[in-house]
Amino acid sequence: MVLESHFRGPNSLQPVIEGGLEQLAQQNAAQRIWNGDASFWKSESQAQAAIRERLGWLTVANLMQQKRDEIIDFVNGVRQAGYQSAVLLGMGGSSLCPEVLRLTFGSAPGYLKLFVLDTTDPDTILSVERQIDLNTTLFIVASKSGKTLETLSQFKYFYDKVSRLVGANAGERFIAITDPGTPLEQLARDHHFRHIFSNPPDIGGRYSALSYFGLVPGALIGVDIEKLLSRAQEMMQECGADHPAQDNPGLWPGAALATLATQQGRNKITFALSPGIASFGLWVEQLIAESTGKEGRGLVPIASEQLGRPQDYGNDRVFVYLRLYGSQNSQLNDAIETLVAAGQPEISYDLRDDYDLGAQFFLWEFAVATAGHILNINPFNEPNVQESKENTNNILAQYEKQGKLPEPQPVFQQGTITIYGPANGARSLTDYLHTFLGQVQPGDYIAIMAYVQQNPETEGALEDLRIRLRDLYKVATTVGYGPRFLHSTGQLHKGGANNGVFIQITGQDRHDMAIPGEPYTFGILKAAQALGDFYSLEHHQRRVISIHIAGNLGQGLYTIERAVSWGEESAGLTRVIQ
Repeated sequence: MVLESHFRGPNSLQPVIEGGLEQLAQQNAAQRIWNGDASFWKSESQAQAAIRERLGWLTVANLMQQKRDEIIDFVNGVRQAGYQSAVLLGMGGSSLCPEVLRLTFGSAPGYLKLFVLDTTDPDTILSVERQIDLNTTLFIVASKSGKTLETLSQFKYFYDKVSRLVGANAGERFIAITDPGTPLEQLARDHHFRHIFSNPPDIGGRYSALSYFGLVPGALIGVDIEKLLSRAQEMMQECGADHPAQDNPGLWPGAALATLATQQGRNKITFALSPGIASFGLWVEQLIAESTGKEGRGLVPIASEQLGRPQDYGNDRVFVYLRLYGSQNSQLNDAIETLVAAGQPEISYDLRDDYDLGAQFFLWEFAVATAGHILNINPFNEPNVQESKENTNNILAQYEKQGKLPEPQPVFQQGTITIYGPANGARSLTDYLHTFLGQVQPGDYIAIMAYVQQNPETEGALEDLRIRLRDLYKVATTVGYGPRFLHSTGQLHKGGANNGVFIQITGQDRHDMAIPGEPYTFGILKAAQALGDFYSLEHHQRRVISIHIAGNLGQGLYTIERAVSWGEESAGLTRVIQ
């Protein structure tokens, strides 16, 4: 087997998993998946037709091996032309695999340095702009639909910059990755892009890691895409229709996670990842959340959370440990051993090297597709993602008409911190947060949604806050940066079970930039996206507040963390998870 996997946990859980596998065996699950039998997931004809148009991920690794020379020739041409860096303009499925490859492999000598822009945050965009030389930078405009608002806004900004530098030849500095016949394809032709990669249209964004969307940026930084695809193809063979369910590595985790969620309430999937592949959590988080979070159910992936003590967790968890050979694993090994000894279930995989990520990409796509069957959902659609997009467009239209964004009524203000949401009569920040968080129940999760610049200071402060919340309330916590998470966990937030408690955080931008051809700036666009998401969560009757920090962001986050801590300590609150 290309990857060794192991399961450890209470003896009572093994029969649950075996029952799920037996059910899959009786239903000929692997054969039906490989045959593209849409009835495996849904009985309605309309849903089945949509599913059949999203199954290209099953064989795309084979197709991309055939396209390997095209990609390599393109990359060699770019290197010979003197390009030193590449900036990927994309969101969600168009950006997360490249981000994983960038953070895992880095840039090989003689290849390009990659920047991934999956944001509308003006400070982040400006930071990237200051790190590149426009004369030696290639821009990758990536969007399946070719209509992604964030991506097209980024393109307008950088195309204007490059045009001022080189004039009519600006298109030579851009390439497109998109489906055939999209507006982006036409835009690329009109602007004479250097290259257009036409991706197979029967692949959803979050299942596109092994397509042009993941492979072209990877090849530009020197990833051996033939080797990456070969590992994926090995896993494809292991997951084949002729492999019994008990021995099928793609069916097994899907059955385990879905049955433990539906029958045991263990619907929080915590990923523990060796330091060398820690960024894989970004990709698998989107895959699981956006695929399963709908119709009032779903699996909640927990990525990038520092592992705690056994007493920090309830009985709603499954731990998935991806252990990379040669990485610094001792601390993770000790933490996992302690959790397993305390009765927490663990699924582990041993990776030989970084290229086993190719196998992991396919393994988890197959597993999540399998879990979708057990959960009785369509794992290939994202019905609630469009909702926030429409909210954003409506808010921007109102801004264009009135010259300002609509603003909900503040319910609390203290210093530089303003809160929007339900009024609770609190007279201090501590009291307000204590009252709001008093709604947290065992089995819930707390999601921090930060529409701020992602940098080491912010990451550290948000990590401190999430760990404080986890340890105090004994529930899972997530952190997502907006608007990135709208294309990821945002689907779960609105379409999944009503077991999330949401804290939106916004702050002041230090800089702002106009978007050429638009009446709004990047700062206004980001604010509209945050507001649209807030309204959408309220519409779905989620427990949500929005906290705006008008002053120093780091200090504001520290103030919030201390208010949370003091509220709990002053109340003498002790939560016991049964």
